[in-house]
Amino acid sequence: MVAVSVKGSTDAVWMAYARIMIRSSNLVAGLPGICLVLAVLMGCEPSYAPRQVIDLRPRTLEIDNHHGGTRRISIHHDGQWYQTFGPSIEVIDPEDGLRIAKIDHKPWGEIGPISDMIVTEDSEPELVVVHAGDRLVRYQLTNPRRPLLVEEIDAETLGIEPYLLSQDGGRVWASGRGGAVRIDRPGITLLSDEGEGAVVGRVVASGDGLAASVGRRILSVDDGRYLGAASELHSLPSELASEIELPGGVVFILRGNEASTVGIMGGDFRERDNKVFPVPIFAARVLDGRLWAVMPEEIVTWPIEGGGRLGAPVFIPIKGARDIAMLRENYYAVGGTFGRAIYRLMADGQGDADTFFAVERNPGRVTMAVGDGRRVLAGSEEGSWLYKIGGSVELSDRALRNNAGQVDELTLSWCDASIEEDGAILRVEPIEGETFEWSPPREGLVYTLEVAGEYLFVGHDDGLECFGYRDGGVIRIGGVWMEGPVAWLFRPRVGDDVAFVSAFGGLGTVKVVADPDSDSTLIREVRRDEAQKVESQMRRDAGMPPMR
Repeated sequence: MVAVSVKGSTDAVWMAYARIMIRSSNLVAGLPGICLVLAVLMGCEPSYAPRQVIDLRPRTLEIDNHHGGTRRISIHHDGQWYQTFGPSIEVIDPEDGLRIAKIDHKPWGEIGPISDMIVTEDSEPELVVVHAGDRLVRYQLTNPRRPLLVEEIDAETLGIEPYLLSQDGGRVWASGRGGAVRIDRPGITLLSDEGEGAVVGRVVASGDGLAASVGRRILSVDDGRYLGAASELHSLPSELASEIELPGGVVFILRGNEASTVGIMGGDFRERDNKVFPVPIFAARVLDGRLWAVMPEEIVTWPIEGGGRLGAPVFIPIKGARDIAMLRENYYAVGGTFGRAIYRLMADGQGDADTFFAVERNPGRVTMAVGDGRRVLAGSEEGSWLYKIGGSVELSDRALRNNAGQVDELTLSWCDASIEEDGAILRVEPIEGETFEWSPPREGLVYTLEVAGEYLFVGHDDGLECFGYRDGGVIRIGGVWMEGPVAWLFRPRVGDDVAFVSAFGGLGTVKVVADPDSDSTLIREVRRDEAQKVESQMRRDAGMPPMR
């Protein structure tokens, strides 16, 4: 205890607080401070006017973090390995598999995944990519390690929803839902009358002009004549076609409900040889004189012999591959839902045969997911991943025995929400206001719902959406575009974040925040008894509807 003497008084006053000497001349001036200290020491709180924050700023959806996705297309050009990774392009060193650069046309979540990529055969090659159904982007390769943006062409300008790329004689074609189009002549579409929703495949040259697959049919690009049966076509390299005496030859895939066929056709689209497998075939490539077929749990390769016959196969077990590219003799780049790796086919001075190395794993394909409010365990037969919500992710040896079900009905304080018509429609019925309905783009489906705070989160084929209620109506807060479907949403025990898990787009966390670019005058701290009056004035100044 510290003694404090008050001079000029007949009696000394003793107080147990900080070492301060108070003179009689300052006693009157210091009374308010003394009263405050005494109030605190006696356990009382000084009175004050309650304050309230009025925040009229619009809300938006913010991505806390994201991990994983699918690597669909692999290319080697001019000493560089180009690998798609969701909406991004990785530039990778083909010797050690280390990433040199990552090219993002837009921030993750604001643009769809890349569905195809090629390097043009021009004297000044370009890297051309298609963001699924949305746009085509061209990059200059003057410095192959640093592709530079040249041009973006959106789907409306192209005249189609693009998904695939091909080239013939220096002409680059984009094809997809609505037809095929040369990218130097956007808006002039071919095979555009094959029915609503029909997707046109890659364009190839044949002995009878240009052709493309539509569904399981091969059609003439010029007049739509039926030429044969295939789901996907790739032209054989001209040098190899001459060597095996099969000018105009093509590689084909024919996909069925229970089996898939891969093989070689002549320029007349007659089969020269084929192999049938009881699983999907994701890709077929011709590399170093061999045909490579990429399937869910293995890659199979055959030497292409005279007349288009296929020689003895080599089976390469690997789960989760989606594409393969040749890096140099005997070495190949492999990408997919498992991640990416370099593959050595035959033994050499660097190591054993049939070996994967420089492996980078990531969560890609998910068929099951469960959460406990802190973590999410998600995965498939390719492996399990443990994700700390809002934090890191790592491979796990824990077996996935259960699967969290999708939520198709929710009640919030302001509405009832439900998934209707087998996922085609989200219906929101607010306590006040009109019923709101929303459908995903491109005839996609809604899979699951979640609530955090006063916001509704919706997982669907192309990512997730968030909705709220304001001024008597349902409003869109924001969305995240990714390769879907987003089939699982989890709310953590603490906070209003929401964790998402996509079947092919990875996993991560989002939250609703005030728009950082909004007008600063839309947020004020005021006395509680003035709040209603001040908010009314703020709304008038901002041109907002009056308070309800």
